[in-house]
Amino acid sequence: MQEKRVLKRLIFNISSLVDLGQEVTSSKSFNEKMKTTLYVVTGMFSVPKAAMFIYNSNYGRLKLFTHKGLKEADGINLHIKTRHIKIFKKNEACDIKEIKNDSFYEQNKEAFKRLKAKTFIPLFAKNEFVGAITLGKRLSRVSYLQSERDMLKVIANQMSITLHNSSLFKKLTHKVNENRRLYESMRHIYRDTIQAFAAAIDAKDAYTKNHSHRVAKYSVAIARELGWREKDIEGIYVAGLLHDIGKIIIDKEVINKGKDLSEMELSEIKRHPQISYDILSKIKFPWKDCVDFIRHHHERVDGKGYPDSLMGNDLSDGVKILTLADAFDAMTTDRPYREKLPLTDVLMEVQRCLGTQFDDKISQVFFRVLQKEISGELKELQILPHLDKDFDPAIITTLLNSITTELSN
Repeated sequence: MQEKRVLKRLIFNISSLVDLGQEVTSSKSFNEKMKTTLYVVTGMFSVPKAAMFIYNSNYGRLKLFTHKGLKEADGINLHIKTRHIKIFKKNEACDIKEIKNDSFYEQNKEAFKRLKAKTFIPLFAKNEFVGAITLGKRLSRVSYLQSERDMLKVIANQMSITLHNSSLFKKLTHKVNENRRLYESMRHIYRDTIQAFAAAIDAKDAYTKNHSHRVAKYSVAIARELGWREKDIEGIYVAGLLHDIGKIIIDKEVINKGKDLSEMELSEIKRHPQISYDILSKIKFPWKDCVDFIRHHHERVDGKGYPDSLMGNDLSDGVKILTLADAFDAMTTDRPYREKLPLTDVLMEVQRCLGTQFDDKISQVFFRVLQKEISGELKELQILPHLDKDFDPAIITTLLNSITTELSN
């Protein structure tokens, strides 16, 4: 029951964050976006009263922009000095009681009472203070968990960038090219949110820091070499970032144990693709195959993978890409049960597993990308920056040439 409650809440929170990402990149007015965002936040954390302020540096005050559930909030301004701004951690929520002894609270004591504020969240974008959010008492009357505080920080970052970009937009509306760059910046907020979740996933396993980021990068490299459209490339990138989200539900000790797993523990580990699917299939992603890539990233072309034991003909190229990228990163990084393998050993292992674990075509494309990166043919490097530099490029090039020649015959 506890796992179901956690899973249900996680699905709701991720769905809300996806909604936020789509909201801030929509064509709605800035006012509508901010009001909707505040309403989503209050729904996520069961807070009936909340307010959002925009910072005016000329007057040294936070001006009320929008609010929810407050009858006496209109006209409220919070006075804040530069020295007060410096005491706050960027985009991190703090309890009002933590600042009650500070002159900032004393100066705005009556305003905080009218706001029914229990939590204060300063908003920073690019080291610039742009605004703040106040949240009232939660309906559940429980304190925020660390995971919820982390999520509040993600949302605060999202709102900060939108506020910051709105300010820029007003100054640059006459410049079409600048407007286009601004729109692209806002569009990438969606990706930034997903990257924040990927970091939370990797933090579960002490040995896989940035694993999801690397898998996403390797997947993009292969997809781009295959000639995929940019929209589809973005989909495989997101799949790489979120492919292990199911591990959030699994006991951290089991994940970090690595070897000598009992049958029950191994079975638990093997649940994570299915759990990932259960979480993400409830969300309307703009990439239709993204969730299927994630569900099947531990399948094998010989049908001996999991969770569905699919054969190679039933696996899409996206699944085969993610499978290879995931395994390649696992072999080239330290794990609880072994140290990372030399790159030559990794490449020969991939070659050995062609037709069983890995697909021939996808592997050949991966080898080709690695060859191009080593030779300098590609300017945008997706693989080499994430590998240790303790290999001889000449030896790797010779090995790759040998493997690709053999695959071509």
